[in-house]
Amino acid sequence: MNYSLRDVLDGKLKIEYIDTDLEKKINSNWDRVSKPINGFGEFEKLIARIGSVQGLEIPDLEHNKLIVCCGDHGIVEEGVSQTGQEVTRLCAENIGKGLTTAGVMASSLGIDITAVDVGINYPGQIPGTVYKRIKNGTDNFLKKEAMSLDECEKAIQTGMDLASDAALEGCKMILVGEMGIGNTTSAAVMAGYLLDLKADDVTGRGAGLDDKGLIRKKEVVEKALSMYRNLSPVEVMSHFGGLELAAMTGIIIGGGLNHIPIVLDGMLSMISALVAEKTAPGCRNYLIPSHKSKEPVAVRLSEVLGLNPVIDGRMALGEGTGAVMMVSLLKMAEVAYTRALKFGDSGVEQYKRF
Repeated sequence: MNYSLRDVLDGKLKIEYIDTDLEKKINSNWDRVSKPINGFGEFEKLIARIGSVQGLEIPDLEHNKLIVCCGDHGIVEEGVSQTGQEVTRLCAENIGKGLTTAGVMASSLGIDITAVDVGINYPGQIPGTVYKRIKNGTDNFLKKEAMSLDECEKAIQTGMDLASDAALEGCKMILVGEMGIGNTTSAAVMAGYLLDLKADDVTGRGAGLDDKGLIRKKEVVEKALSMYRNLSPVEVMSHFGGLELAAMTGIIIGGGLNHIPIVLDGMLSMISALVAEKTAPGCRNYLIPSHKSKEPVAVRLSEVLGLNPVIDGRMALGEGTGAVMMVSLLKMAEVAYTRALKFGDSGVEQYKRF
């Protein structure tokens, strides 16, 4: 079923609560596994959350899909990135062909990967990508809004439709990723507005800026944070965000509406998740964190969303690599949940929860 963003914005469509009774049942099943209570820590909670979202006592971790949203950012003309926009197109094509880090990792786990062009700055369709382009990249947000409110809403709606389409295809869990040169600058500004933080608190090196580049990037973020007041979350996205970030927001909202868990990647997916949660409260209950990005604002975003990323590898790859890595860990945890010896069969007295 395709859902309307307008209905969400007008309050006619809301995210439903998850089945907490089933979540408790799965946690109880964990307690019967012959191991210390909470021995698998966060993984016990995550398996229970996934199952409760899916409505399954044994979660389905096999029917997955990685959707990588791709788009360009006009702010790159301010020298905030070490590469130009042409890299977005090249990477998007290779992602769609399954040749990049995320692609080969996903393939090893049997995860389908789709690269979606929602805003690449290129005159034609790019091989290997699904063409959903709203416009050829965003504008330089120091000169004008990155995109119009209508364009932003179209990108969010595109993401919602992608989630609904995945549900119709039988997908039980969606992994999100992104590709867009310059997007950490956009995300830093958005985080500053949404969390009331300063440039130093939100600005990192992205894919690898040197010291001079980082100083310039902070100057751009600081200037942008002084431009407006009292913006709604969707307006923050339209003024400073990216089409790929807006589409990820839509996927996250769509995940909640379709009862599909969404496995996040790093900081960029988290900023999209924050906009989603502020737009459609309850989305965060459908989110599965993966890794703690080395971007400085990642920890704060995790706290606000109530998430606890279990991978702390100071990664900065993007493309959904952290999400894919997380699925490999979840699958191992599920093996323990479903196959490990139970207390009744182990000869060890049942441990008690206190």
